This record gives sequence, structure tokens and C-alpha cells, in this order.
Amino acid sequence: MTAASSNPAPIRPPTLLHVWTSLHAELLWAYDGVVDPTSASQTSNHEYGYWAWLLRRGSVRVTTGGKSWTAKAGQWIIPPQGVLLQEFSPGSKILSVHFRCQWSSGENLFAGKDGMVFDAAQFPRLERSASKLQRLVQRRFPKIRLLLSMQAADYPVYLRLQQLFFQWLGDFYDAMIGQGRFLSQAGQCDPRLLRATQCFHESPLNKPFPSARLLHDTGLSRVHLDRLFWNQFGVTPREYWDNLRERSAAHILETTDQPVKEVGYHLGFKQASHFSTWFFRRTRTTPKDYRTRARHIRATAAL
Repeated sequence: MTAASSNPAPIRPPTLLHVWTSLHAELLWAYDGVVDPTSASQTSNHEYGYWAWLLRRGSVRVTTGGKSWTAKAGQWIIPPQGVLLQEFSPGSKILSVHFRCQWSSGENLFAGKDGMVFDAAQFPRLERSASKLQRLVQRRFPKIRLLLSMQAADYPVYLRLQQLFFQWLGDFYDAMIGQGRFLSQAGQCDPRLLRATQCFHESPLNKPFPSARLLHDTGLSRVHLDRLFWNQFGVTPREYWDNLRERSAAHILETTDQPVKEVGYHLGFKQASHFSTWFFRRTRTTPKDYRTRARHIRATAAL
């Protein structure tokens, strides 16, 4: 049996048009080794992106909302989204990839928040691409625990890391589709809405809402654009724009030490108090508290 035939072809949905320019993908960490005893049994927040664990030895059980998933050696587990209890058996060893792949609205790439468990033999490419990615991470960033995309690296190293990461994303996609998951924003998209999203992603976030350009690029009235946008994305153009701004603010707060005032200025706020009020209204937390919570999540989510 050849290598190609040993990997079952995933059942793909019909070809669909997606707003790929609004997708943000970021590798956060890749690890292969024994589970740290301090992380073997604990409550963890798994709202920040995806975790994918291949059990090389031992087993793990994750529980949330009265439901649980168990994986043993030779199986992948994709933990459910949200706060959960993870319990690894003593001496467990895993291959772990932690990454983010989200739309600008904050939704993850795939619909559904439940966990998944499947045999590694079903999708052998997934292990191979994860192993290649982890080996490069270990060799080039041996002391970095999270936020690999923010680390300094030579251009050839950066390109190689991106190449391996996108190979992993492709294999992850095949596995998820093969297990019956679907993209969270599947569906045909009106080309005029594609032009609208392109306008958003090309417009500086520190400038006012690009109303005039939106109407010019789409050829639609404001009312018609609002209706089509809502039907396609479940948000208005203004909400989509604010989602972009919120995600940008959150990313800066999570990954830098920039003062809150500078973060607000990046989004066009002249006063830090106005930015803080806007951010609190959207997230129910202050920028300072958000930054503290995000760092705590990273400190306790090394796996």
C-alpha cells in the first residue's frame, strides 16, 4: 500500500466561496514530550484558539458542561472550546499544537464547540506535519512557551515556519472535514460583500468608518448593504468594523506592553478614557484587566 493510499481522502463539502481575507491564523506553540505534572490535572481556559493533542503515551480526559471526552495513546483529541477540566494519567506524553484560526468576528474556523477524539491512523499526515512543525519550533525557539509569531527570526526561518504551519492547517482541515465538521461561515458570498470586506481590511483602523468607500466599492445603498451584510455574516457593516477594531486592540493588549493610551490611539481614539469605555462596553472588562487575564491564560495554558 502506498503512502498516498494509506491516508483516506476526506469527504469535502461542495466548493464554496469564503471571505478568506478575514481569516486570522497564528501559531502559538508546538510541543512534543511529557506532560508537565503541574498541568496534568487542572482547570484550563480553552477559549483562546485551538488545542490539538496526540497522545503518544498514557491517556487524558477532559470535562466541561457535564460532558467528557477521553483519548488514549494513538489518538488525537481536540478539546472543546471553553473552560474545562483536563486530567492526564501519570507520565502521559503528547504531541501538542496550539494555534488560533479565527474569522474577524472572533468565530473559530469550524462550527461547533464540542471536543473530538479520533485515531491518528485515520489521518497520518496530521501527525507528520505536526512533528515537522514541532521540530522546527524546538530547534529555533527552545525557550519560548507561547506567541511564536511574535518572536524575532531570520526571514528564511520565518518562511519555513509559515510553510510548515500552513501545511499543518491544511492537514487539520482535512481531519476536521473528514470527521464531519463544517466551516463556520460556509455559504456562497455575494461578490459585492467580498468587496466590502476587502474595503474594511484595507482601511486604516485609526480612521473613521469607511462609509463612502463602502458604498462606492459595492455600488449599494446603505440600507441594501446593511441587509445583505446581516444576512451573510449575522452582523451589520458597522459591527464588522468594530469587531476588527476590537480584535486588533485585544491582540495588541495580549502581545505587547504598549500603554493603553497608545493602543487606543492605534484605533483612532484621542483619549484613553474614551477607548477604555468603548472596550469595556464590548468586552465587559477594562483594557488593563483584559491584558492581565490574557497573560494569566497563557501562563496556565502551556500545553
